[in-house]
Amino acid sequence: MLSYVRPYSLRLAVGVVLVAFTALADGIVALMLRPGFDYVLNPSVSGSTLPLVTFPNGYTIYLNRFFPPSIHHVWTIFALTVLFLYVAKGIAEYLGVTQIQYVGQAAVTRLRNQVYAKIIRQPIGFFQSNPTGRLLSTTINDVERTRIALSEYLADLFQKGFTLIVFLAVIVVLNWKMALGSAILVPLVVVPVGKLGKKIRRSSENSQNRLGDLSQILQETVSGNRVVKAFGMEDFEIAKFRNTAQRLLRENMRWVRAAVATGPMMDLLGALVIPLLILYARDQIKHGLMTPGIFIAFLFAMFNAYMPLKRIGQVYQQFQLAQGASTQVFGYLDREEEHSEQPGAKSLEPFSQEIVFENVGFAYDADSTQVLEQIYFRARRGEVIALVGSSGAGKTTLVNLLPRFYEPTSGAIRIDDLNIREVTIKSLREQIAMVTQENILFHDTVWNNICYGLTNVSRGKVTGAAQAALAHDFIMELPQGYDTLIGERGTRLSGGQRQRIAIARAILKDSPILILDEATSELDAESEMFVQKALANLMVGRTTFVIAHRLSTIRRADKILVLEDGQIRESGTHTELIARGGTYARLHDLQFADDDMLAPAQAAPAKLNVTSNSL
Repeated sequence: MLSYVRPYSLRLAVGVVLVAFTALADGIVALMLRPGFDYVLNPSVSGSTLPLVTFPNGYTIYLNRFFPPSIHHVWTIFALTVLFLYVAKGIAEYLGVTQIQYVGQAAVTRLRNQVYAKIIRQPIGFFQSNPTGRLLSTTINDVERTRIALSEYLADLFQKGFTLIVFLAVIVVLNWKMALGSAILVPLVVVPVGKLGKKIRRSSENSQNRLGDLSQILQETVSGNRVVKAFGMEDFEIAKFRNTAQRLLRENMRWVRAAVATGPMMDLLGALVIPLLILYARDQIKHGLMTPGIFIAFLFAMFNAYMPLKRIGQVYQQFQLAQGASTQVFGYLDREEEHSEQPGAKSLEPFSQEIVFENVGFAYDADSTQVLEQIYFRARRGEVIALVGSSGAGKTTLVNLLPRFYEPTSGAIRIDDLNIREVTIKSLREQIAMVTQENILFHDTVWNNICYGLTNVSRGKVTGAAQAALAHDFIMELPQGYDTLIGERGTRLSGGQRQRIAIARAILKDSPILILDEATSELDAESEMFVQKALANLMVGRTTFVIAHRLSTIRRADKILVLEDGQIRESGTHTELIARGGTYARLHDLQFADDDMLAPAQAAPAKLNVTSNSL
């Protein structure tokens, strides 16, 4: 975790030096108690010398040596020294803590950015096996717990750590025998605190998992609120959320009880040590071996060493808490990203000839059955390839291999005789546009959704794409036109409107290869007629792969591939396959009979007089 701090080492070093000075100033303040009690408050003492501390070797530091001869009164020297210490300490503490806080905040910002980048670059299969709620919880909640540790507690660790070191030095200088006696019982507290820290780490990891469960329930029920309401499942979902929240409470209380135990254990140490110190000091003062000022300074320094020690124990526990919370974060960071390009991968030249699937096979993992087997066909530039088959035949999987959402387990896919594994993913996907059945629109303006992935696009091109998709008219009727926010996943638009925004996006991208995965299935019969015309214009001169259940789309295809059990069973035009009387003819009778019945009604001239408001 601390590796993310390294890029900010200079800032951290400055902060550490300033915080160290703060701790040193605190130590000098503790030493000031001795001259304060023994000289400044003692009326029997005269003279201008004001000793600060005497080391075991007999060397003494006098405060009056740091002032000009004109300032010689002990009270004045004492007051000015205290004033200087607190002013310098305040400035150093402010600058030092802000520098260390910046380092922590910047390190966690870098961590959060890397986690998001790692997740967004995962292959498609990753998102199918990891619930959205858990990904959100890890990226936001788990990283936030790490932020608290690296920003707030990192500054605390340095500040209290230096304070502890300085005050330990002070009590050793003041009386090394009492210092040694006070330290004997410390291991009795340190060892249990270490064990509690490990327990906190385990409980924290479990707590973050329960928090991920809560996020998943919230994400599912909010995005699927219509289904929840339609089935009257509000009470069920509320009970489910409450039960998960109760499990989270139990996990949280496990680490809370372990964390709270540290304070009483440290207090018990103080309760044992202080009476013994008083008993020892009483005898030393009685025999003139110690002054009251030295003992007061020792107690002050010991209490100020005790408080950082107690705080460091709490900081240690918070770091254990953050380490447990960040387990899943670093688990994601350790994952391999989507298959990167081979060394020396080329940029794919603009598509000009043909796409060839050469005996392509695919399975989602090594232990699963083959989804596709021995897929072989050619798609020349400008051809329309329709993929037909029953649900689960592998149609969507096949087209997902082309932009390398998945990698074939056998065979090869070639574009203009070049294996797509030998080209950069970016250059490959720049030449492919997709319109799917469930198009994702972002919580942004209509303009930005149409221009997604493109920059510096002229208004004419955007409106032209919208007009070609028959979306311009309804866009202009929105409150802010193209600048209207359309809500999460485009929920402020109808299904047909969302589909036409997605089609406009594909038109604007102007890629030579087009994938239509049941792109018109969300549209009613009248809307589809207009969109089919727009798509027909879009498909001119482009190699198009179409997955559709509409007869009008299938009939226009230059080649129809019939998939069954992951294999191409039949290939040909609509007329050829109907005449053959095989699988396609059977699917045609089952799936497309309604289209044949609707076709005359759709072709009626009266239906052409439809405004975009009805789409």
